[in-house]
Amino acid sequence: MSDRCMQRRPVALHAQSDAIRGAFLIEALVAILVVSIATVALFTLIANLVRASSDALLRAEAAEIAAAIVARMAAENPTSLADRYATPESAGFAALSAAAQRLPGVTATANLPTVSVTDGPSIGTRRVIVGLQWQAPTGTAPHRTSMTAVVGP
Repeated sequence: MSDRCMQRRPVALHAQSDAIRGAFLIEALVAILVVSIATVALFTLIANLVRASSDALLRAEAAEIAAAIVARMAAENPTSLADRYATPESAGFAALSAAAQRLPGVTATANLPTVSVTDGPSIGTRRVIVGLQWQAPTGTAPHRTSMTAVVGP
């Protein structure tokens, strides 16, 4: 009987050792799965941040272009603004169009800027609306920005 007990005891220890190794393997696989999910989530977050950052940069660039044209209009004679900026053939519009082509998706024929010049709230002033639109290379719809100002004495 003592021989029989001695034979079973090593077998029981061996089975318990296999169970511990199996549990360790499962824990390692779960840890790898958790780390993989966290890594994918982190890369998704970084991609969204880069996209949002580039959108903000393009919005700021468009606002700067519109502000520069409005400042240029403020330095000119308000009565001639419509002639210089409102039509695509005019010199001021050509300068605006050339500046707008720094934005993605803007060409000489696509996503052209818009300029509206109307009478202002007081005599001798003009209300100016400069609109820009662009389309990111991966975007499905154009983005727009506009700036409205009253220029004149």
